[in-house]
Amino acid sequence: MDPENPRPNELEAPAILDRSGHRISRRDIDPDALKVLYRLSSHGFTAYLVGGAVRDMLLGRKPVDFDIGTNAHPNQIKKLFRNAFLIGRRFRLAHVKFQGGKTIEVSTFRRKPDEEELAAEREEQEAKRTREAERAEETGENSSAAPLDDQSAPIEAEGRAEPVEPEGEQTSAPSAESALGPGIVISAAETAGAAVEASAQGPAAEPTPLRHARPPLKPIAYGTPREDSFRRDLTINALFYDIATYSVIDYVGGLEDLEAGRVRIIGDPDTSYTEDPVRIWRVLRHASRLGFAIEEKTADAISRHRDKLAVCAGSRLFEELNKDMKSGNSRPFFQSARIHGVLPKILGAVGELYEASDDRFDKLTLLLGALDASINSGGSPPSEVMYGLLLWPWAEPLLADIHGDKPIVLYNAFRTSGSAALIPKTLLLETVNTLVIADHMVQALVDGKMRWALKERPRYPEASRITSLLVEGSFGNCEDPFAMIYQRRFGARPRAHPRRRKRRPQKAGPPSTPLATAA
Repeated sequence: MDPENPRPNELEAPAILDRSGHRISRRDIDPDALKVLYRLSSHGFTAYLVGGAVRDMLLGRKPVDFDIGTNAHPNQIKKLFRNAFLIGRRFRLAHVKFQGGKTIEVSTFRRKPDEEELAAEREEQEAKRTREAERAEETGENSSAAPLDDQSAPIEAEGRAEPVEPEGEQTSAPSAESALGPGIVISAAETAGAAVEASAQGPAAEPTPLRHARPPLKPIAYGTPREDSFRRDLTINALFYDIATYSVIDYVGGLEDLEAGRVRIIGDPDTSYTEDPVRIWRVLRHASRLGFAIEEKTADAISRHRDKLAVCAGSRLFEELNKDMKSGNSRPFFQSARIHGVLPKILGAVGELYEASDDRFDKLTLLLGALDASINSGGSPPSEVMYGLLLWPWAEPLLADIHGDKPIVLYNAFRTSGSAALIPKTLLLETVNTLVIADHMVQALVDGKMRWALKERPRYPEASRITSLLVEGSFGNCEDPFAMIYQRRFGARPRAHPRRRKRRPQKAGPPSTPLATAA
């Protein structure tokens, strides 16, 4: 292999590590994942553990998910596992369910789609966005209020990038279940056939055209293990563990990159980032989580394509942001994102402030470091706390200048900031209210003037924890850490209700004299 270009040619044989050459043990693999691997293998199918699980076990880390690749087709997987459920329209995935809500994902080996197939996928995604927009318009809902419902963007997990749609999802065409009874649903084809038959009976029965008819699906691009590895994003995420031989198989140079501690895109980075700009995010995430360097060509291409992140689906960018906020590794990720100029592309004016101001960014990294420490020690801070910490360095100077309705002004300021990551409306509202209460708490610890009625607000506990972190550097170990801090400073704990002044009794006036007596 060329030392200057460790990426192997597709015609070369893969690098194979036998059992004596790696540290992966079956004791480290989830028992239910082993059941799936062994059953596929015993029925004559190729069964590999794929993706991040192989990478993590080679590094001595504990994997989060155990995904499986096989040459068995989805329907064949379904026949082998009664607890398997197929999802997706074009790319069918099998989710094998186990007790406790555990899911083992099994996917069939696929090749990288060609240009015609990519165009068909984009057309299907655009059609689904149109359906959702029309559905939101008909119901009077704001599509931005629930961005997590947007599944039109590809879902990535350890090197995958395929559009996934829940099995059996119905279009917005009317369902016949209510007319025929529970459990009876007319398919789209039957509905269309009934409409044509009704139209033949006369103009009075003219049907309404189906507005959300889906485009025909192209054949699924199944492939070989080699083709499947080359369609993934990063070399370190394209390693296979063969349960039949207990060996690690590498078609793309991932083993060398793991040994060298580097993150590299498979193929040409410019082409890869153009196909899916979110791969930039994944490069930064894996480099920061693993403490790896980014390969030179992979890093250089980020500056040429980072603007494309701003045109990705806002709900998808929020999902990626959510992963990093909850990972216990948010601080190094944001540091890496700042170095590569990505923050303004995903957070708009908020990211621009963090990129331009060392003071604001230093405060952000301090807060995110505390968040990571809490998560890594087993804590699970609420989302309002996590996003409150993310936005506090930006919101703090704004709150000091707002003299009107602070929650509304702050909410509108973020909504108009140009953030490409679309934080759901409800979460943003709760975060904003939390920050406003925390701002009042911080000020109360300076002047001693506390509005006791704030204890009745729903977001008071979250604001109390944030205030404790801002003032004392920790979330506190009690139910209401702000109250304890306030008591130490002013000798009195805040009350849920203000003390009401007793009304003074009115003095009795002179007794009224009846007119008859006066006479």
